[in-house]
Amino acid sequence: MTYRPFLALLLAACCPPGSGDSCREIPIVVNAWCDNARESKVLEIVDGDTLTMEDGESVRILGIDAPEKYYEGHSECSSDESATCCYGEEAGAELESIAPPGTTVRMEFDLECKGVYERTLAYLFVVNEEGEEGEEELFINQWLIEEGFARVYSSDVGQAREIRYYSRFQEAQSRSQANQKGLWGECL
Repeated sequence: MTYRPFLALLLAACCPPGSGDSCREIPIVVNAWCDNARESKVLEIVDGDTLTMEDGESVRILGIDAPEKYYEGHSECSSDESATCCYGEEAGAELESIAPPGTTVRMEFDLECKGVYERTLAYLFVVNEEGEEGEEELFINQWLIEEGFARVYSSDVGQAREIRYYSRFQEAQSRSQANQKGLWGECL
């Protein structure tokens, strides 16, 4: 079933003849996300960019790349001081401090819900459970980049640069680099 004729009809109804370009300023929002936002509780922190939820779901934090945690036999890390693992322990510890087990997080999605390793790809927000007026939820993805615990994920994944918060993440990373925060001051 296609909705394009309906959309064209809707646009024509919204833009009467002679209205010119001013009519085109009306934003049209199409929800193309792979799933609806939902809440879940954190069971454990795997590393700086991966969590396990209480229902067993493995979640990869979308749009970021945290250093790996060093452990013996890790193919990418010759030691805990290697470039791949530098600041990995700190990144995991920071994620655990802002979203410890039992924390309720809201997961929001983008165009794809599953990554290469079949983990759920999500934007994570710490839910303000006290319900205090005016207190903002912590946007975990951006926080980890801004504080230097992760960098913007822009590797060889096809749509890495087309995620909805990419420019916001790039700006956070620029601030973190300029201030030599976290991994930018210690590793790079």
